[in-house]
Amino acid sequence: MLGRCGARVTAYSPFREWARVPGRFGAMGRAAVRAARLAPGRGVADAGDMRRAASVGLVVVAMLSCASGAPPAPGVAGESWPAADALFHADPRWLGADAAYSIDLGKDRVLWLFGDTFVATSDKHVRAEAEMVRNTIGIQTGSDPTTATMAFHWRTDPDGSPASYFAEDGALWMWPGHGVRLGESRPLVIFLSIVRPTPGEGLGFGSGGWRAVLIEHPDEDPADWVPRAIEIGDTPFDAVAGAAVVRQDGWIVTLAARFEGTHEGYLARIREEDAVAGAATPEWWAGSRGWVAESALDGKPHTVIEDAGAESSLHFDAKLGRWIHVASQGFGATTIGVRVAEQLEGPYSSAAIAFTPPESNGKDPFVYAAKAHPEIDTGDGSLAVTYATNSFDFFALATPAGARLYWPRFVRVRVDR
Repeated sequence: MLGRCGARVTAYSPFREWARVPGRFGAMGRAAVRAARLAPGRGVADAGDMRRAASVGLVVVAMLSCASGAPPAPGVAGESWPAADALFHADPRWLGADAAYSIDLGKDRVLWLFGDTFVATSDKHVRAEAEMVRNTIGIQTGSDPTTATMAFHWRTDPDGSPASYFAEDGALWMWPGHGVRLGESRPLVIFLSIVRPTPGEGLGFGSGGWRAVLIEHPDEDPADWVPRAIEIGDTPFDAVAGAAVVRQDGWIVTLAARFEGTHEGYLARIREEDAVAGAATPEWWAGSRGWVAESALDGKPHTVIEDAGAESSLHFDAKLGRWIHVASQGFGATTIGVRVAEQLEGPYSSAAIAFTPPESNGKDPFVYAAKAHPEIDTGDGSLAVTYATNSFDFFALATPAGARLYWPRFVRVRVDR
């Protein structure tokens, strides 16, 4: 009965997904060690405790939401789609990544945005002889991933070694979020999470805020793209915009998640015309107060989703007449959860579990970053979803056995009212 009335389910996340540790072998290796020995008070003491915390699964906070108008959790079912996974193995130099956001560019092209990425530096095309850069992108041509082509892109340092597509800013680096194209023959807006190093603290990194960039001519070769920063200013509270992005009535609306602790989801928006002009002032959804200028907020914005996930997706499904939110549930041994709402601002249903990745049933599971890709043609009317796989032992990823991990994987999910 609670499920039908929309009991809210909150995933217990003692800390942000470990996968989002810094790139490069040395830094990531040290972060992997730190991840197993967190400082007191962070909630998890070692890898065994992390495993046990994940096995507990979801902390369910039963909150009757019938009175708030939240719809019941949707009917969902998912299945692995291995035939589509070949899309991410199209270039022998590109050896795996996480994140995997996608943006419809039109004209049968899809932009993919990836986080820390292995790029081969020798003809052996193995991770043991690869560089890990902070981010890469890919252009998919064709809407069906089982038959489409994929061209990956990264920059090159003066010495010829691979470099991040979105360049570092001194000691800061960028992990890509979502974005949106503002119409045919119009610019593309991409949100980026700014990450700062925190040597000796926690996982070795922390939030440096977020930024948005404009690509004026996204139909051109990505090698020729020149990202132009949109002046927005610093957010005065813990929220990283770009977890999911949609267009609505001349506005770019983004789901913004807390970086620390449980990833409460807020909504922010900027005007499309301001973004194109190069400077924008965010407004935030404040519940009964409606949309409020950032300067007029009294504290933090209204929480739209209790745990929206550090990464997720949010889109409108015209067939269902519902907004659909997809995210990983839990930590380590995660599942893929689907929420729905009649309005973008909510209220959202509880999370219906659509799929348990097989990797979540393995030893020391580390599965995360689930999100939907509505522009992908699944061939059967279902919703394309990806998730990321990783290892708590970073160096294991460079072994033959570990080569099967750290790739995005496809799932087809059916969502019913």
